[in-house]
Amino acid sequence: MKQILVISGKGGTGKTTVSGALADLASREKRIVLADADVDAANLELLLEPEKQETFSFRAGKTAVINQDLCIQCGRCEEVCRFEAVEHNEDGSYIINESMCEGCLSCVHQCPVDAIDVLERNSGEWYRSLTPYGTLFHAFLYPGEENSGKLVTQIKIDAKKYADKNHADLLLIDGPPGIGCPVTAACQGVDAAIIVSEPTVSGRHDLGRVKQVTDYFHIPSFLILNKCDLNQAIRDQLINFSKAADTPLLGEIPYDERIIYAQAKGKPVTQSLDSTISHYFYEIWNKIKKRL
Repeated sequence: MKQILVISGKGGTGKTTVSGALADLASREKRIVLADADVDAANLELLLEPEKQETFSFRAGKTAVINQDLCIQCGRCEEVCRFEAVEHNEDGSYIINESMCEGCLSCVHQCPVDAIDVLERNSGEWYRSLTPYGTLFHAFLYPGEENSGKLVTQIKIDAKKYADKNHADLLLIDGPPGIGCPVTAACQGVDAAIIVSEPTVSGRHDLGRVKQVTDYFHIPSFLILNKCDLNQAIRDQLINFSKAADTPLLGEIPYDERIIYAQAKGKPVTQSLDSTISHYFYEIWNKIKKRL
């Protein structure tokens, strides 16, 4: 089984558009499993019509809770909390606002009577769902929660286990944008990375950064140039970069508002658009098959 990761150096380049189209085309020929590793802003599910089969709780980080039976109301926890998470009840007792607590645990170490317990925080959920294109593993990280890299790892581990068990040919991963912890977590163990970029100043800059990440993990990388006709001069620079950086160009997709309207229908663009646009994605998939 091969693992292919679709990433981008910045958000808004069309990474999920490409992932959805590849999911549709690959599922017509191969047994595939899908993973949406963009857990901070998961939206691949908007294109794949998932039906949730299993829901799992994701716990990460720490939060403090005051044991009222032991608390002597000395106020030391309030003094040391830099995040103003310690509040007063009407009866004068102290409580910790979980939404404000950052898990630094200063109050735990400063409490003179050990009246503060440490609990794991419920930070989100992850799911196994059925789609018309294959089983999808995806997640929802609660607003303001951290450790999204840990959640990405959880999604990938379970997606791979499921793919191996069911003898899938391909695990297709819609990765996070940028170059942070979620991206490095998504890169672990993949066979190839497809970088989606665009001919803008920020797109050119961030392509170089994400390429450094794939090089660090020794992952063969390939380039898809989306909205390729926005800026001819920068497009040429990206093409030259792909040649110099050993990042073969899989294809170019022109800017077309019909892609936006097609996705608004909640389906991959290859399901909704006529051949004048969708053939770009067919050509990209055919090149990927040869690489596989």
